[in-house]
Amino acid sequence: MINYYDKNRFISKSTLARLADVSPRTFARYLATRRHVLDAMGISPKAQKLPPQAVRYICEDYCIDLPPALQDQSALAASPLRDLILTCWSEEL
Repeated sequence: MINYYDKNRFISKSTLARLADVSPRTFARYLATRRHVLDAMGISPKAQKLPPQAVRYICEDYCIDLPPALQDQSALAASPLRDLILTCWSEEL
């Protein structure tokens, strides 16, 4: 799936863990293995919400599909893939 990342949206670690379908502890262990990348982005290990650049990296690295509600709505609406994306999400729910 193509994610249209919102450049202004911070997303919590617990939300990303839920979207990845893993426990928060498992997700924290995964983040610990990517500490060097997150440190280079200037993200504290204690941060509860992750900035957009970190969300993008994590979603691409961990293969997380963001629901349309967490994506950039203007980019999503302009996308020719919009109907396909919404159909896939409605089938999963």
